[in-house]
Amino acid sequence: MELITTADQAAALAGRLTLPGRRTRPVVVLTIAGGQEEPFGSPDEIESQVGDLADVVLMPTSDVSWAFTGAMPPQTQVYGGAGRVYPVDHAWVARPSLSRLRFAYSMADRKRITEHLINDALAAALAAGLLTPQARPGLSERSAKVIGLIGSRALVKLDDGMPASVWEELTLPGVGLDRVLVEKQVVRGVYDPAAKRLDVRGSLPAEAPVDYAVGDVVLADVAGVSEEAVRLRLVPGRVVEAERAAVTSNPNDTLCELFTIGEVVVCRVVGVEPYALRLDDIDDDEEPVRAPALLDGGPPWLRPPPPAPLALPPIEPPPDPAPPAVALAPVAPAPRRPSPLDIAPWNRPPRSEAASAPGALDRERARVTELTNELAAERSTRSALAIDLAGLRARAAELEAQLGRETQAREAWQTRYRNADRLRQIAVKNAKSSHVRPEPATGGEDAEVAFRCEVVQEWARRIPAAERDDKALAAYTLGPDFLASLDRIEGVSRAKVVAVVVEVLTGQAPHLAGREPHQLREGGAGSPYRRRDDGATCWRVALQRDTPAARRMHYWRLGERYELSRVVLHDDYRP
Repeated sequence: MELITTADQAAALAGRLTLPGRRTRPVVVLTIAGGQEEPFGSPDEIESQVGDLADVVLMPTSDVSWAFTGAMPPQTQVYGGAGRVYPVDHAWVARPSLSRLRFAYSMADRKRITEHLINDALAAALAAGLLTPQARPGLSERSAKVIGLIGSRALVKLDDGMPASVWEELTLPGVGLDRVLVEKQVVRGVYDPAAKRLDVRGSLPAEAPVDYAVGDVVLADVAGVSEEAVRLRLVPGRVVEAERAAVTSNPNDTLCELFTIGEVVVCRVVGVEPYALRLDDIDDDEEPVRAPALLDGGPPWLRPPPPAPLALPPIEPPPDPAPPAVALAPVAPAPRRPSPLDIAPWNRPPRSEAASAPGALDRERARVTELTNELAAERSTRSALAIDLAGLRARAAELEAQLGRETQAREAWQTRYRNADRLRQIAVKNAKSSHVRPEPATGGEDAEVAFRCEVVQEWARRIPAAERDDKALAAYTLGPDFLASLDRIEGVSRAKVVAVVVEVLTGQAPHLAGREPHQLREGGAGSPYRRRDDGATCWRVALQRDTPAARRMHYWRLGERYELSRVVLHDDYRP
């Protein structure tokens, strides 16, 4: 796994991604959101699954990611905790949708974004021709039994009883896994023990056998459509083109409006060498031949399209009631307009003999089943939304309580600042009147109050009034050695330290050139970050650059709270 830590490294990464011929593997870029110490996705899980097929890169959201953003083509950047897979083929530069941006907003999204990036990386590796089973060591030919299907994954039990999975991305492009595998089916493939994955592509024929006869009614899916013809796929690898005359005789029909790519349609075979199809002479009661399976013992790779709902006669509006003959005659109530319940299946009048045919009854039952499933899905969605809403309300209440506590603390400090400022003004006035230069407080509570006053004054001077709500000072404390180190240090003014403190507490430091805030390590590069028992991490920010023994400031951070630790020379790495 590669960690990007500088703007130069980020610019080099952008060059490597965008320059054709520089890469032979896809690149997974996962970012760390601002203010976070680790990404929302799991780089370790991604690397364990696709590390031998793709490069995994981790990048923080800071000046580093802004350098990357500035060097990338429009709409192909990634930052703020999101992730993206950049395929080897450079078509994504002109079509950013080929490199999908996967969002994440908290650790609650960890599983989702991790799975998305693994799937995208596998698809990109497959397109780049990197998934050749015999080219990778440690693999073996195994047989397994399908236990069940969950979304784009099939759970299987190997011949030795160990569990594994079959991934939809490693079967046939554009074909759902439920059209390839079925529960209790026995399959063979190449087993990858590192990923616990069974690759069955070697068992899939380049073109499944088709044994249709002239006159058969068969299934096909739409592989392409134009105004002149529809391209129909009998099986993966065998596409038959049906010209407009074989589709419709109505000159007003528009083929692009009649068909959708991926849609399953019913056709009639009118030729076999080569295959020829028509779509304009299928009777409603003709049952299509079972589509072939793509693997032995598997399901038909196509299933008949669901029946269209029965067309209902238009509802005529009731006639307006005639006016009464005389003013005193009782007026009959206006006829009630039929409601949707009046025309529901259970309230319809007895059907005609034709509508009562077995095929129509089956379609009615299928429609009722479909509506029942839609209702269940709608209820499930509403339940999930209700849970999300309850969580958001709880989080809002928590944030409101936190805001109240922070507001009270800030008001208390502001009161202390105002009192201290009055004392300072009085002291300065007295000093001027006596021609004595006042000395800054150097210890105790007065020194801390004086420093905090300087921070608030610098904040008020520097931050416009319209931006103060968004750039408020974070809560902070002074470490036991901070003021003493500030008095001892030479070569940097107290005002400069105060200015940088304001930049850190308002969150501006990561976005300012020359500050370079970063976590302090226990030793050299690659060693663990310094962390206290309470979970706080130590950070280092530059006060100066390009000067001998450039000064730095160390501070501890725990969530949104800060503790200013020490002002030090460049080579002093003690917290």
